[in-house]
Amino acid sequence: MHMASSVLGTMTAQGYPITDQRRTLVTLIMSRTRSFTADDLLRDLKNAEATIGRATVFRTLDLLVRLGYLTRIPDGERKAYAVCDRGGDHHHHLICSTCGQVLHLEECPIAAMLSELESRTGYQIEHHRLEVAGICPACRR
Repeated sequence: MHMASSVLGTMTAQGYPITDQRRTLVTLIMSRTRSFTADDLLRDLKNAEATIGRATVFRTLDLLVRLGYLTRIPDGERKAYAVCDRGGDHHHHLICSTCGQVLHLEECPIAAMLSELESRTGYQIEHHRLEVAGICPACRR
C-alpha cells in the first residue's frame, strides 16, 4: 500500500482527482510484481466484484505511464505493463518470458555505447529504453 500511497500523492500534487475507482485501481496495479495487461486487471476487478469500467482502466494505465510509474513492455501482440517503483527515474528491465517477473536494473548497461554513438553520429540522444527478455532462475529449474 505504501507505493500506492506515494503514487496517489503524486497524482494529487499534479492536480489529478482521486476517486474511489482510481484509488482501487492504483492499489491493484502497484501491488503487481509481474508484467500484466489491461485484460488481467479487468479480470481481477471482475473477480473482486469491483465496478470499474474499461475506459477508466485504460485512462489510469496511460496516466501511470505518463507519470513514470508504469512502463509498457513488449509481450507478443498484447500491450503489457510493468510497475516502475522509482517513478520516472531512469532504469531498465529484465523480463522473464515465462512467468512475467520484472527485474529493475539499477545501472544503465549501455551508457558508454550511447556516448560513443553520439560522438560518431553527431546525434544528441535524448532518451532510450532497454527491455531484455529471458527466463528467470525460478522458471529455469
